[in-house]
Amino acid sequence: MAPNPYDSCPCGSGKKFKWCCAPYFDKIEQALDLQQQGQHETAVRVMDAAANAHPTHAPVWGYYAHLLYMEGQLEKAEEVLQKAFVVNENFAMGHLLRGIFRQQEGEVIGALMLFRKAADAYDPQAHDQLTQVYEMIARNEIVLNRPVAARAALELAAHYSPADGELREQFEGTFGPEARLPAAARKKYTFRKTVKAPSADSATGRMSDAKRAFEALTAAVPADPAGWFNLGLVRAWLGEQPAAVEALQKSIELEWDDAKAEETAALVEVLRCAHGMENDTDYHEYRVYMQVRDPQAFFKLLQVWDQERKILGPQSDPEGRFFSCMVVEELPNLLDTGTTMARVVSNLTISNGVLRLWHANEDAVKKIATEVRDRINLAVGEPVAGVGPAQFGDIIQEALAYPTRTADVGQAEAKLKDRASRFFEDVWAQRSLRALGGATPLDAAGSKLLRKRLIGIIKFLEDCTTGTAPRKQVDGKVLPMEVYDFNRLRHKLGAELQPPGEAPHIPVPVDPEPVVPVPAAVAPAEPATPAVSEPAPVAAPAPAPAPAPAPKPAARPDFTAMNAADLAGLDVEALSAADCEDAMRASLKLDARELAVKFAKAGAGKPADAARPDRYPFFACIITGAIAEGDTAAALQYAHDGAAYDAAHNGGKRANEFAVRTGQLSARRGDVDGAVKAFDDLLARTPDEPKFYITATEAMLSAKQGAKALQFAERGLAKARSLNNRDLEGACLELSEAAKRMMK
Repeated sequence: MAPNPYDSCPCGSGKKFKWCCAPYFDKIEQALDLQQQGQHETAVRVMDAAANAHPTHAPVWGYYAHLLYMEGQLEKAEEVLQKAFVVNENFAMGHLLRGIFRQQEGEVIGALMLFRKAADAYDPQAHDQLTQVYEMIARNEIVLNRPVAARAALELAAHYSPADGELREQFEGTFGPEARLPAAARKKYTFRKTVKAPSADSATGRMSDAKRAFEALTAAVPADPAGWFNLGLVRAWLGEQPAAVEALQKSIELEWDDAKAEETAALVEVLRCAHGMENDTDYHEYRVYMQVRDPQAFFKLLQVWDQERKILGPQSDPEGRFFSCMVVEELPNLLDTGTTMARVVSNLTISNGVLRLWHANEDAVKKIATEVRDRINLAVGEPVAGVGPAQFGDIIQEALAYPTRTADVGQAEAKLKDRASRFFEDVWAQRSLRALGGATPLDAAGSKLLRKRLIGIIKFLEDCTTGTAPRKQVDGKVLPMEVYDFNRLRHKLGAELQPPGEAPHIPVPVDPEPVVPVPAAVAPAEPATPAVSEPAPVAAPAPAPAPAPAPKPAARPDFTAMNAADLAGLDVEALSAADCEDAMRASLKLDARELAVKFAKAGAGKPADAARPDRYPFFACIITGAIAEGDTAAALQYAHDGAAYDAAHNGGKRANEFAVRTGQLSARRGDVDGAVKAFDDLLARTPDEPKFYITATEAMLSAKQGAKALQFAERGLAKARSLNNRDLEGACLELSEAAKRMMK
């Protein structure tokens, strides 16, 4: 049925139907009816006649191309559509149709570019067409792991079709509060107030107009972080990831408010996880694909893995065409408490006869692929490796552990927290990150610029953790387990958010456009309450004071939660030897070497303690510190002092370790006789310990003493053959050859 003459034309041109497609619309409807009735050739002839009768009307060629597409004549549809572009090079329906053609061919990026062209070309009143376009944009952006762009597109689709309940349900499922996407990826971002108002183009409803407006604004006021944020945001909405990251990084550089810098830097991490950003992200997905030639053999392997408790969360469809699970490896359990935890070493899916393994750790996924090949050999094809940006759900998989046997949920949660704490504080904190220009989080905390990036990275990881944490049941409700308190990491790195200081003055060019000042956050003064005189109450006699409770012993500080500044502020005199050791180890984890040596010296100087007689960790740290400063004489003296203390208070249990240090340091200082004596005494005490022969030989080689090195290597070789120790024999043979070469 033809539309009302004064309704908007269904082709999306923005014109009234009477002045657009009305002259030939009856032929369009006739052709479509014939096509529905199965009269395909007749339908094409009717449409062809209509198009040739109105060759200067782009929409008629668009309808014709659409009919040919439905008939499966894609090549001819492309030819017909080209005639429409001759008439109107920015033909909205044509861009949409071409996007659909590319989509069918599997060209996601090409289709997306055409859909965005269509969105720009359609009249704002073409609600039905814009709903379709933005819904298709959202689907493709999700495929490319661009949730910020997908949310913006889906919001626009819902705006143009507010009564579509299915669309609203789709939006809530993907971006609602119960969605599994991290908050930084699904939140509703809005423009920030700039010191100079953008042009009216920013409010036309077209994102391309808003982008141009903010590009002009940042050129006019380059020192305003809000302008750069808004430009980066609109670029992100358009799916322009690299350009968006560039603008947002500029905003972070200029930002003086930590909360805003955190939000911006977390958004940057989201954008870096998109398709095409593999060279910029710190989060990768390593994949291995294999053709499953013998499904029965493979499913027997899955049964074996299940018996070995190597599979978690298996899922399959009723038809048996799809299967997925996590391949896990149980973590060591020193005491059997009834709860066993496992780490994920690979994710696994089988679909359409293809096995897919993936994980954030390349070595882990390769290990599982090798195991599959070794166990079932020809039942699967040759592995094909690939790499891409990680999915948000896999980003913190290295930090997680899952219960394979649970006696108590609280116990499992405690084990999970302990693993996550060790990962984030000991492993992640010392990783070199691309987002920090190659610096580690520990190093970045001391840089004014990198610190602002760091707080956003931590926020992003926190959001990812909340979204992917293992679930537990509490009072019938399924809730995420508490994995880790990221405030602890912020404090340890010195990356807590600071209150915003005074906003810097930003010069604004003088022109006729209104200037919008940044409002000062000043609360209105409350009216003063008048004083009321009342009679003073009569004081009751004071009760007898209750006896003061006995003071509780002070809890030991949690050194692992301290940052370098906290540790530096400790009073070493008030610390026990055990406290000094814990503080020293915490300093070493933070790469604060000077602090570690300070605590080691304090601990070594504490009075002898029968409950903690071993002071070797202190002396080892002090010796290492002296070597780092180039003072080998002091290092050697510390080794002698440590050996004397150990003999007097620890029964000489660390004599071998101190002897090794003495021998190595003597060799380094050129005291060959002292080094030989130290190693001779050591080998006399422990003649059957293989590693000491190797250590002595290597020390002589480092001192350029080939003859002495050869003597120790030959002694080790003789001992290896008497003990039938092939490893020692091989090592000593290599070292003796090196010594002989040095002697030539």
